[in-house]
Amino acid sequence: MASSALRYPENTMEFAPTYPHDIPAHWQRFFDLREELLLDYGYNTARAYWADLQDWFEWAVARDKDVLALTEREEKQYYSLLRRRGYSESTIRRRKTSLAKMRSSHSPFANPKK
Repeated sequence: MASSALRYPENTMEFAPTYPHDIPAHWQRFFDLREELLLDYGYNTARAYWADLQDWFEWAVARDKDVLALTEREEKQYYSLLRRRGYSESTIRRRKTSLAKMRSSHSPFANPKK
């Protein structure tokens, strides 16, 4: 099966945004890493993580940041924003987890998939 046929979950999510064809390379890297990460999860978990990571991405892009290269200070700014908006601590923890999972899959020391 071609790798494009394995794309998940964007091809099954009705709310996936569309982007112009000439997106920056670091955006495409993020999209590819997100999809690779989410292949290992069931639909509901993948959908939740997808939305979390999409929010991270949109927050970073709005501030002209690379979501894969956020500093600890920038992450704290994001968490503070979520708290000001009234997000629950469990949602904030899940957002932290989603980014940590993305980073671990992005790490040069991450275990390759079998």
